[in-house]
Amino acid sequence: MLAAAGTPIEHARVRTASDGSFVFSDMNGRFRLPEAEAPLELTVTHSRFQSRTVRVETEDVPVEITLEVKQEIYESIAVTANPGERNFSPVSVASSVLDPAKLVAPPNTIAEIVTSMPGVSENGQGGIFQTYSVRGVSRQRVMTLVSGMRIVGERRAGVSASFVDPLLVGAADVLRGPSSTYYGSGALGGVVQLFPRTHEGWSIESGFDSRGDEARQMVGWGDGDWSVGFAYRNAGSSETPAGDELNTGFRQTSATAERTWTRGALEYSVLAIGSAGRDIQKSNIDFPERVTVYPEENHALVRFEARSEAGWELTAYAHPNDLETRVSRSDRRVDTVENDAVDGGFKWQQRRQASDQTMVRYGIDYFGRRSVDARETNRRVVGGAPIVTGSQQTLDGGEEDEAGLFGALEHNVGRSTFILGGRFAYQRQRNAGAPSTDDGALTGFAGVVTPLSQGLELVANVGSGLRFPSLSERFFSGTTGRGFVRGNAALEPERSLNIDGGLRWYGQKLFLAGYVFRNEIDDYIERIEVADRELTFVNLTSGTIEGVELEGFFKFDAVWSLEFGGHLMEGRDDDNGPLADIPAGSFYLGPRWRRGAWSWEVRLEARQSKDDPGGGEKPIPSVNLLSGTVTWELAPGLALTLSARNLLDEEYFNSADSDVPLAAARSASLSFRWQP
Repeated sequence: MLAAAGTPIEHARVRTASDGSFVFSDMNGRFRLPEAEAPLELTVTHSRFQSRTVRVETEDVPVEITLEVKQEIYESIAVTANPGERNFSPVSVASSVLDPAKLVAPPNTIAEIVTSMPGVSENGQGGIFQTYSVRGVSRQRVMTLVSGMRIVGERRAGVSASFVDPLLVGAADVLRGPSSTYYGSGALGGVVQLFPRTHEGWSIESGFDSRGDEARQMVGWGDGDWSVGFAYRNAGSSETPAGDELNTGFRQTSATAERTWTRGALEYSVLAIGSAGRDIQKSNIDFPERVTVYPEENHALVRFEARSEAGWELTAYAHPNDLETRVSRSDRRVDTVENDAVDGGFKWQQRRQASDQTMVRYGIDYFGRRSVDARETNRRVVGGAPIVTGSQQTLDGGEEDEAGLFGALEHNVGRSTFILGGRFAYQRQRNAGAPSTDDGALTGFAGVVTPLSQGLELVANVGSGLRFPSLSERFFSGTTGRGFVRGNAALEPERSLNIDGGLRWYGQKLFLAGYVFRNEIDDYIERIEVADRELTFVNLTSGTIEGVELEGFFKFDAVWSLEFGGHLMEGRDDDNGPLADIPAGSFYLGPRWRRGAWSWEVRLEARQSKDDPGGGEKPIPSVNLLSGTVTWELAPGLALTLSARNLLDEEYFNSADSDVPLAAARSASLSFRWQP
C-alpha cells in the first residue's frame, strides 16, 4: 500500500465487501486477509487519502494499491516520515515533518528549520549553536537524533546538531511531548530528528546572505543506491538594527554519504556524516569584554542498518566528536577547554502481527560514551606572549552506559486505534576520582486515535518522561561561555507526566489540528548562580507546563494557499513562580502564491511579550516579524530565490535568556539551485 510518491502508508483500513476490517501486517505497506477467497472487492480508506476500491480476481498474487493524498501538504503528514526509525513513535502524538527546501527563507541553522512550527521556539543565545525548546522544555531535555543516532554534547545549553549543514538536511521530524518510552532518556520534552538529504542525480546550490556576509555552497549526487553531498558555509560578524556588532562568525565544512542495497530478504544501508567547524563565535551580551569562540568542532558519524522482511531491524553507530572552547577576557586572561568523546549505540527491534487487530513491537537499545575528557588550560597574555597559569582535568576518561528494554502494541477496536508502551531504562556513569552512579527507571505511554467522522479524528495521550543527569552536569567543573560551572554528582533524574489531547481535521482543502497539553516535571535540574559568574546544577524544583497549539493549512485554489499556526504556554513551579525556558506566545500566517515559473510567499509572526521571566532570564517585549521569498524557475530544475528576514528591521530578542543580545538586523539572501 503506497502513496503516490511510492512511500508506505500506515494506519489505513482495508475492508472487504463483507465489511471485514484488517490492518497492515508490517511497515512495508502490506496487509493480509485471512481465509479470503477471490474474486474479492477491497475498499481502502484513510482520513488523509482519497478512498479507493479495487477488485482482486486471483488468489496469492500481490496487489499494489496506490492512494492519492487529498492535498499536497498531506503527502508529508500521512506517510512514514522517519525512515531511520520506521515511524516508531505512536500515531497519536503531535508531530510535524519539515522539508528545509520549502521554508520561506533558506535556513542558515538547524534551529531555523525546527522553530518554524508551533510549539517549538528558539532558546538560549544566538549564533550557529542556537538551541530550541519544545513545548517549553529545552536544553538536555529534548532529544536530538540524526537518522536514529543520538546526539549529546558537553554544552550545558543543549545540542542542536548544528554540525550538519541545513543544505544537507532532507527532512526534520519534530515530535512534541514526552517520548522517553520510545526513545530513552533525554526525550522528556520531545524529539527532534534530522534525516540527511537523499540526492537523485546532480544537485548544486549556492547562496549569499547579507547577514554576516554569509556564503554557502553545496554539491550532491545520487543514483538510487548511492547518495553523497558536500557543503561549505562561512560567515563573519553580523549586526543588530542599531549597528552593534554580533559575535556570530564561523566556518564549517560538512559531508554525507549513504549506500543502500538489498540481498535476499534483507535491506542494508551505511551512512557516514563528517563535519569540521572552525572559529565558531558565540553571540552574547558579554561581547566584546568577554569573547567566547569555539576554535574547533569536529564530528564523524557512521551508522550501519539492516532490515528484514520478517519485521526486525538492527541499527549500530559510532560518533567520535571533539569541541574546543576559548574564553578571552578584557584583563588578558584566556581560558581554553578541550572536550573529547566517543559516543555510540545500537538498537534491535521486532515488529509482529499478533492478530488481525493487534500489532506489537519490542526490542532493546543501548547508548554509551567512552573517553569523555575535559581539559582546561588557563593563560595570561603578558607582553604579547601567553603564559600558562594553571590547568585541570575534571572529566577524565568519563564513561556512560544506558540500556533499555522496550515494548509497545497497537490494537484496533472498531475504527479506533489504542497504543500502549513501556520501557525499563538503566544508566551507569563513571569518572576518574569519583564513585560511579547507577540509576534505573520505568516509563510508560498510552494513546488513542478515534475517527469521529470522515476526515476528523480525536487523539489523546498520557505518558511519563525521563532524563538522567549528564556526565557534564554531574562531574564537569570549569570555564564555559557563561562563567565557571561546577558539577553536582548528587543530582537525581528528572521525571515528568504529560497529558495531551487534540482534534485533527483532514479535508479536501483544509488541514487543521489543535492540541492542549499539561506536563508535570519533578526534580527539575536547573543551573543556579552561587557567586558572581559561578554556577552549579541542583534539583531545584518541580513544576507544571500547560499550553495550547494550533497548526493548519488551507488551499484556496491551484494558485493560493495559506499556512498558519501558533502556541500559548505557561510554566509555574510549586511555589507559583515562573519556570525558565517557557517561550512567549506566538502566532503566524504564511500566504503562498504559485503560478508557472514564479512563486512567492511571506510569513508574519506575532510574538507576545514575556513579562514574568524565570531564573536566568529577562523580560522581553512583543514583536512582529516579517519574512518573505520570491522564486523564479528559469528552466526545469534551475531556479533563483530572493529572500529576506526581519523585513521590518525590528529590535527584538530570540529568547528571554539573560545573556542573549538583540537579534540580527534586516537581511537579504540570494540563492541559486540547479537540480536537473
